[in-house]
Amino acid sequence: MENIYKRRMPEFVLVSGAAGGIGSATARRFAAEGARVAVTDVNADGLAELARDIGALVLPADGTVRAALAQVVRQAVEAFGGLDTVIATQGATCAGTVTAKGDPAWAQALDVNLTGPYFQVSEALPHLVVRKGSAVLIASTAGLFAGPVGSVGYTAAKSGVVGLARWLARDFGPRGVRVNAVCPGWVKTALADSGMAYLAKRDDITVDEAYARSTRHIPLRRVAQPAEIAAVCAFLASSDASMVTGHAMVVDGGGCAVDLATIALDP
Repeated sequence: MENIYKRRMPEFVLVSGAAGGIGSATARRFAAEGARVAVTDVNADGLAELARDIGALVLPADGTVRAALAQVVRQAVEAFGGLDTVIATQGATCAGTVTAKGDPAWAQALDVNLTGPYFQVSEALPHLVVRKGSAVLIASTAGLFAGPVGSVGYTAAKSGVVGLARWLARDFGPRGVRVNAVCPGWVKTALADSGMAYLAKRDDITVDEAYARSTRHIPLRRVAQPAEIAAVCAFLASSDASMVTGHAMVVDGGGCAVDLATIALDP
């Protein structure tokens, strides 16, 4: 019987959205674990900076275009000889209302947050089947609960990411591929900083105070760091998670454990 207790990490990893906070942290984590890492993002300069630090294979591409992502997968496989894991971290808030005026934001939110990861993983799946690999899709707690005002597209897209991960797990599990979603809460990234900047300006407080206000009812009372999300991605891609698939893992400091109806009772 195969020794499942000896932890094994994937050898060949592709990270999309790798110029962002969670993406770059995830690429760094896998590189530190000894993997050969390919990184893709529309931000070519951000990828180049990351590659200088970790020696990643840089493959800039528009993460909403299937043909571009197909080329990314093809180049990664040609360079590595295979592909074990895809981590899809790309995301954008794309604020908009539920009116015709908000339609462009809705379409963009779905393109970036849902359709792009769908394209990325679907192009990679034939190679993941060969090596009995895995995929991790970054969703959000907004994919489990309604996000704030103006985030209808983001909320719907992240809900879709959870559904996509579950469907892929069901369909490709018999072929040896595991697929999971990660649902972070607030993470200290440029994306979160922009939200905190809005809150700070609206309520005439500092950004640090905005973060404190946004996390005051979270049991751990703090925002996550990108490296903490990367660690969860590394776990899900490793043999330690060999029986984990179709799961939406919440990484939010306990926020989802809180009963909203009782918050008023907190000191």
